[in-house]
Amino acid sequence: MRLPVREDSWLFLILLGSYAFFWQTRDWNTSSRLMLTYALVDRGTIQLDGLNRQTGDIAFFQRHYYTDKLPGFSFLAVGPYFVAKSLLRLPAHPLGREGIALWPADYWVSLGTSGLCTALTGVILAQLARALGCGDRRAALVGVAYGLATPAYVYATLSYGHQASACFLLASFALLWRDPSGRDTLRMGLAGFLAAYAAVIELQVGPVSAVLGLYLLAQVVGKRRPPSAVGPFIVGALGPTLLLLAYNLRAFGSPWDMGYFHEAERIFRNVHSADNPLGLGRPDARRAVALLWGGYRGLLFYAPILLLSVPGWVVLARRKFAGMAVVSALSVLAIFLVNLSYPEWTGGWSTGPRLLVPLLPFAMLPVAALLATSHRAALAVAIALTTAGGVLMLMFLAVGGRIPHFISPDPLRDAVWPFWRGEPLPPWATGGRFTRNLVSLAAPDALRSLPARWQWVQFLPLVVVQSLAITGLFVPTVVSAPTVAGRDGSRQTPEGSD
Repeated sequence: MRLPVREDSWLFLILLGSYAFFWQTRDWNTSSRLMLTYALVDRGTIQLDGLNRQTGDIAFFQRHYYTDKLPGFSFLAVGPYFVAKSLLRLPAHPLGREGIALWPADYWVSLGTSGLCTALTGVILAQLARALGCGDRRAALVGVAYGLATPAYVYATLSYGHQASACFLLASFALLWRDPSGRDTLRMGLAGFLAAYAAVIELQVGPVSAVLGLYLLAQVVGKRRPPSAVGPFIVGALGPTLLLLAYNLRAFGSPWDMGYFHEAERIFRNVHSADNPLGLGRPDARRAVALLWGGYRGLLFYAPILLLSVPGWVVLARRKFAGMAVVSALSVLAIFLVNLSYPEWTGGWSTGPRLLVPLLPFAMLPVAALLATSHRAALAVAIALTTAGGVLMLMFLAVGGRIPHFISPDPLRDAVWPFWRGEPLPPWATGGRFTRNLVSLAAPDALRSLPARWQWVQFLPLVVVQSLAITGLFVPTVVSAPTVAGRDGSRQTPEGSD
């Protein structure tokens, strides 16, 4: 198979460059993760004493402060922070300070974790789309749609765990979906590691990790893989699991304890406890419509490209890619049910249904399958939906991406659009009219001299560069008849079995 290095590299640079344009302020959620990273690198400790005033989203145990989050994201961010601190000579994070809205290290950590993982996810989706039969341009469209036309765009610029966990889960599936080869032991070990580490980043994606494990067992039962493949997967999954248990033991005195059991703030203690770490209850079906449709938290409103997911699942089933169809559908359903069961289902200050963000890559897989068909109508619709989603996401991202949950029922009309129109800022807008970005950093005086209704021009350079780069990405390099790449890299007919 011809490796489309040019296309994938270009797609990666478009996505990562788009994320690098923005420098977001902190909130409690991101600060809780960032402080553990800074404590580890700056002082070699997991205790957040002296950093605890940066966030109220924090645990307190035996007179010491800890992050209340699982440590997976913070551990992942150690590398980017260490490199940025060393190369740029960034100062250690100060102790005993009140909350800091903008700190230089935050930019590099967010870009090196959430941004990098989102760009990689876009590339993996493009590769899977190509394996399903998409040509290079349609495969690139899948990656662009995910990375720039869904809430993934927003959360690629923030230090939440959503994008890292989504990347690890999709990468694990991609390894499992490929046909066995001589390096299968290594691939299965890596798939197990990635599936488990995703749950060490965000516990709520644990059901998807389980789905991936069951998918491997189904492959063994179906004789697609030998029973010996299970061992490396389990060994790989043990690494992140033991890491989490060791962290819990060191921080809280028991491998089965965690930060959610020791919330410092009452508002979080009312949700999380030792008996119910995630605070889950019975699924509330009344939330389903609001999570699927509408301008408040509707998944299909904020990621319109996913309107093609349902017909895409039909295409997957008809083309006998049953494994991908089942895994993607179950992964989407699992994350959706967790959100239905969570008291704070709105996700707080966010763009769209924040807690559904990890399902986005799996919902994009059937979209890729649909685009792999020869129907030009599907392509035209996909381009239109991607364009609409891209415009919408830029509008939300430009104003910080975190719209208060009490702005209802239409955050676009009631919060975002007034920012762009230059109307007076509401009291909750503590970060200014638009988020800090490369243009505002390069020409702050010029922007301040503009009337409020014209300050949106700071995003024109981004849009122009993106448009030119995406156009270059879609320029055809090789014209060939549509074929389907086998998971082992061989060319197959479109009816290759799963």
